[in-house]
Amino acid sequence: MNSNIIRSSIRKYATLPPHALKPALGAPNKAAAEAFKQSLQAQSSHGESTYKFWLKVSYFVAAPAILLTAVNTYFVEKEHAEHRAHLAHVPDADWPRDYQYMNVRWKPFFWGDGDKTLFWNPVINRHINHDE
Repeated sequence: MNSNIIRSSIRKYATLPPHALKPALGAPNKAAAEAFKQSLQAQSSHGESTYKFWLKVSYFVAAPAILLTAVNTYFVEKEHAEHRAHLAHVPDADWPRDYQYMNVRWKPFFWGDGDKTLFWNPVINRHINHDE
């Protein structure tokens, strides 16, 4: 008998309340669902048109601009190379002197001969010593 009382009390408190068996959100709103689908389609079509626009800009504006810049850079660097070839024939004595504040070395660099910087390029840079 005692076990029947315990079982019935457990069943009474173990059952779900009536609101737990009902749908949480109620009936779906068909108009809102259709509006949401239309907004997704609008975003998709807008994204596709924007993608095509920027693809055309990349091909027809950016690529020719990069090409023209490369051609211009080629001719400018060609002039610089010719100028460097001309300056290679100028003797050190005729080379202009540096100002007093240029190429100041308080102590030698710890690499190489101590007078050339880390970014020294023997093809471009020229080491001139007027003290000799």
